Amino acid sequence: MLLMIISSPAFSQKPARIYPEVKQDSVIYYADNIEIYPVSLSFSGQPSLENLKMPGKFQAVTVLPPSTTRNKVAVFLISDRKKGWKIKNMPNYYTLAGDATVKTYDAGYVYDLPFRKGQSFTVHQGYNGTFSHKDENSLDFTMPEGTEITAAREGKVIDLVQSNNRGCPTVSCANLANYVSIMHADGTIAQYFHLKQNGVKVKAGDSVKKGDVIALSGNTGWSNGPHLHFVCFLPDAEKPKQKNTLKTLFRTGDGTGSEYLTEKKTYSKQY
Repeated sequence: MLLMIISSPAFSQKPARIYPEVKQDSVIYYADNIEIYPVSLSFSGQPSLENLKMPGKFQAVTVLPPSTTRNKVAVFLISDRKKGWKIKNMPNYYTLAGDATVKTYDAGYVYDLPFRKGQSFTVHQGYNGTFSHKDENSLDFTMPEGTEITAAREGKVIDLVQSNNRGCPTVSCANLANYVSIMHADGTIAQYFHLKQNGVKVKAGDSVKKGDVIALSGNTGWSNGPHLHFVCFLPDAEKPKQKNTLKTLFRTGDGTGSEYLTEKKTYSKQY
């Protein structure tokens, strides 16, 4: 049996553990999730069985709750105990951070700009930008290294990296970005990238409020200058190596209005 494990991009998660147990006339597959956030198992096909049957439909996606063990993934019943049985093939699976069964989210939620009141920064690269945002709804704010980054939305810190100290303007440095990941109440996940080495001000498991300082901006990873890369997404079981990135509304100016941010435009935060 071959199990292929691919974590979601920019997540330092450990693979979910899947294991079978034989009990009388059944074979049960369980999975453990040691992470503090939900993890989805996405199977690439259906099992191939000999003298075994399934009491129900094999689930292509199984969501494992945070910090849990012995989550039931699949049950196979032995058809005839007088004969030999075999799981000829258990399909490959991917692990994705978050609940990949979530299809609807709060699209009308209005985010705060991810920096302090009284500051202004330019969106250097916007949605579907030509440098590194092709087919991706993400934003790059040009800002000096060491700028305080604030949470654009309340949520739970589920993952972070802050040990990297290098960046370069090519994709070869993409895995060297420091970042913070925050999961929101509707299942979406926001990530704040290119942070300064040892510049993260929160820890995994923290609950943060909108406006809390979470990190210092930097120039790590795939970067051609100091900036903050902000992206919000849902895990997508159909495209496990990609993110279902989302456009997000932001409060701008004095905070009375909201808009989708535009490339090359400067935004101020006066709230």
